[in-house]
Amino acid sequence: MKVYEYIKTETDIDKLKTEVIKILDFYNQKYTEATSESNLYQFIIDNISIEAKFKHVDSPKVSIVIPVYNQYILTKSLLCSIYKNTKDIDYEIIIADDNSDDETKNIGENFENIIHIKNTSGHKGFLYNVKNAIQHARGEYIFLMNNDMITCDNYLTELLNIIENDNSIGIAGSKILTTNNKIQECGLNLYKNGLVFIGQNENITYYDNVPYIDCDYCSGCAILFRKDIWDKSGGFDTNYAPAYFEDSDFALNLKHNYNLKSVCVPKSKIYHFRGKSYKFYNLDKNKEYFLKKWDKYLTKN
Repeated sequence: MKVYEYIKTETDIDKLKTEVIKILDFYNQKYTEATSESNLYQFIIDNISIEAKFKHVDSPKVSIVIPVYNQYILTKSLLCSIYKNTKDIDYEIIIADDNSDDETKNIGENFENIIHIKNTSGHKGFLYNVKNAIQHARGEYIFLMNNDMITCDNYLTELLNIIENDNSIGIAGSKILTTNNKIQECGLNLYKNGLVFIGQNENITYYDNVPYIDCDYCSGCAILFRKDIWDKSGGFDTNYAPAYFEDSDFALNLKHNYNLKSVCVPKSKIYHFRGKSYKFYNLDKNKEYFLKKWDKYLTKN
């Protein structure tokens, strides 16, 4: 059994540590190079050992919205990293629970001052889960992120420093890193015949000397935007439900209808396990709808 599959199913932390060490010993004997599976395990173990005690905030600056469906260990690891790395900012955490049936259902009891919004009428999917949760957000800003992530120091401060001081910015995204310490993306550029992940596979410090990078959009796994802009623009287009292309559509809507650009902030760094959260099944249909909607703004690569 791969490390992630074990993490996904086991909720007893002590048992998790003991059993996965056995799995890693097997990996170390069989493979000469470190695997992303072992890196994933190490990230999670490092963070779930943190004691996270969130405080109540009457007027949060930022609402951190995390859509989830099961995968309690991943969510717990993310929450602990948020507690460790979010400093000098008044924030609230909203767990948007899409009717989970694992330990996620008790997350409000396991973490103090977590806002747990659970959809109890079936599995609605990523898009509707996010839209429902943001209705409950009290923050001036929304930071939307996946649960299969680990934050780095000052990730949110760096985003706020950029977006608060430039009224032309609608969305500020983090530099997304892989568990093998490479860049997954510093934003993306869109074309009629595909897309380009800016900075992909470069060293994690690449672009750190620039304040931000203009791009067509940043993946919705880690983006900051004003709540009033979300409300005014309508947020995610429900034609993309349950998921896929809703984040790029949101960015192009702000760019072409509200004159607000998307940027990636390289000093805001977050590790992403990629593909461990929601599964998407509407790629072809949603791509066709997206291209038809925005074709006149896209150029050939």
